Amino acid sequence: MRATLVSRVTQIVPRFDYRIAYKVVEDIGRSRDTNEDAHLVDPTLALFAVADGMGGHAAGEIASRLAIEEVRRSIGSQRSQSAIEHYVREPTLENRRAVLARLRRSIEHANERVREEARKDPAHTGMGTTLDVVWLARDHAFVAHAGDGRVYLARPSTVLQLTQDHVEAETLKATGLMSPHKRTAKHQRLMNAVGIAERVDVDTLFVDLSKGDRLLLCSDGVHGQLDTEAELSELLRTGNAEAAARALIARVAQRGRDNATALVIELAERFVRRTDDDRGFRARDIEKAQLTPIFQDLPLSTVMAALAASVEIEVEAEQMIPQVVASDFVAYVVLDGLVRCDGDRVVTVGALLFPESLVGVPVATELPIAAERTRMLRLRADDFAEVCNADRTLSSELHRRLAIHLARSRQRGPVKRSGNPGTAAATSGTAPTADANPKDGNGTSGG
Repeated sequence: MRATLVSRVTQIVPRFDYRIAYKVVEDIGRSRDTNEDAHLVDPTLALFAVADGMGGHAAGEIASRLAIEEVRRSIGSQRSQSAIEHYVREPTLENRRAVLARLRRSIEHANERVREEARKDPAHTGMGTTLDVVWLARDHAFVAHAGDGRVYLARPSTVLQLTQDHVEAETLKATGLMSPHKRTAKHQRLMNAVGIAERVDVDTLFVDLSKGDRLLLCSDGVHGQLDTEAELSELLRTGNAEAAARALIARVAQRGRDNATALVIELAERFVRRTDDDRGFRARDIEKAQLTPIFQDLPLSTVMAALAASVEIEVEAEQMIPQVVASDFVAYVVLDGLVRCDGDRVVTVGALLFPESLVGVPVATELPIAAERTRMLRLRADDFAEVCNADRTLSSELHRRLAIHLARSRQRGPVKRSGNPGTAAATSGTAPTADANPKDGNGTSGG
């Protein structure tokens, strides 16, 4: 087991409101001759990354190293630095999207670089790497992901898996063709990674952070060798950042089947305070979330506690919205945009999609589709349950409201069934604001 690039004390990184501590720990694994993982810790850019290479003749080691180098170069460029500066000065939605675009482009650049190097040497044909990147600014983390490495966020009440593995099994789960909790050695073929195709698909996320939060970037040699999410959660909460990283690698090193890299970042005290004006758009988002049936008329503190299990995502127009993400049922709260449900019904701000997901129940109608670019909060069932388990009073109230909402939704009429019983559904979503579809003024997205 090897520890590298260690910060033993908290430090300040540019444009970020919190002091941080971080630790990287690696293990080559007893069954491996080389370490094909690579990582990036660059405090001067507030940039962190983990890559897991693949390919024969040390090509995986080359691919991961090249990808890390290209991400650092791209994020350090004038255009990327200008984008993050604009966001820090004016944290508007458009400036946020510009930062995410630069992050996405950095992984696309890495894809181009790896493929270019592979073309130069036939021995490196087919080499590739997974890649997970975190870029810190203000009190947020910008996250980009390609492959089957993972990024987790540990909060006091829950540990959230932020990324979804780009493997065949996750695609089957997302479309309802496989149980979300089924663990199998089959269908683990990697469908997307840096370098394996002309185009790489990049998932991006935007996450609010607070003092005490921890981020974990890890290769599949970490999460793939742990038996349960609860085991990972316990290890990630161990001691300080250094203790957590060491605990994770010590546990997986006992099994020793693969290279393993764990990079833990912990937020310490906040030393930059922002004005309310700087955080205005976030306050408006909470107001939108309070339109959702299970949050209506609840105190702000209660809504914030419930939303500790949420992650903000953005879906492009005509993209389907799955009921299963990261091997678990998920629900969504619509913050901006329009979503088509059951073919001809449209919902908007405040709609709750897949409320059944919060109690682990699948439904079988057509997947909803974003009618335009749509921003949402995503809640995994396991994460929601962990938040509720930490506060029994909150749990009782939220589940009572959820039961009422589902009963009322059922009274409004039966859910339209699709011809494919294996497809997940978006049902019982409610839009308290005006429905965009004149055929149905009650704002529901299904029974």
